[in-house]
Amino acid sequence: MNFKNRIVNIDASNKCTLECPKCMRQDYKRMGKKVPGGDLSIDNFNKLIDYFNGACFCGQISDPIFNVNLIEFLKICKQKKKWCSVHTAASHKKIEWYEEAFKANLDTEWIFGIDGLPHQSFIYRVNQDGEKVFEMAKLAKKLGVKKVVWQYIVFGYNEKYIDKAKKLALDNNILFELNISGRWNLDNSYDPYRPKQSKNKLRGMHDKVEA
Repeated sequence: MNFKNRIVNIDASNKCTLECPKCMRQDYKRMGKKVPGGDLSIDNFNKLIDYFNGACFCGQISDPIFNVNLIEFLKICKQKKKWCSVHTAASHKKIEWYEEAFKANLDTEWIFGIDGLPHQSFIYRVNQDGEKVFEMAKLAKKLGVKKVVWQYIVFGYNEKYIDKAKKLALDNNILFELNISGRWNLDNSYDPYRPKQSKNKLRGMHDKVEA
């Protein structure tokens, strides 16, 4: 197996301030269990990244901004000429922290999860300050981060605002990525988050956004 041609996805922590209803964290909470894991160390990251071309910090049970070593990880990727990306939706960091993180490696791809217009994203991203997250995306562009993405998952409450969100992203030179969740294919029961538009129509909007 040639790891040198691969990107490793890293769940770098076990912490998050959000309570998104369909996150795996909520499964642990419903079972009365603690979220497992902890912060990836600098030593272990150094060992890991040498076997890959890059790292995608995209948590399944955490948000990567809460790993105390994340900024150092970004610096290591820059030093070792490794590709990296950060997928984040939490908003509970100071602006100064974001500034330091962005400047640590301007080649890092930052993907911000804002599901709806910034003022309404908290409907799914419980505890999120979506307006702050969008401002941090704008700050990343201002500081020279090469690729900044607004990731927008379609739900019933936000599907009619896709065009407005796309325009807001484009007006600020931010890439807009529309995500259509596949979990609706597996569950036919009532769910208040389920989009009302057909999958085919949403796919058409996805194609329009990506064009």
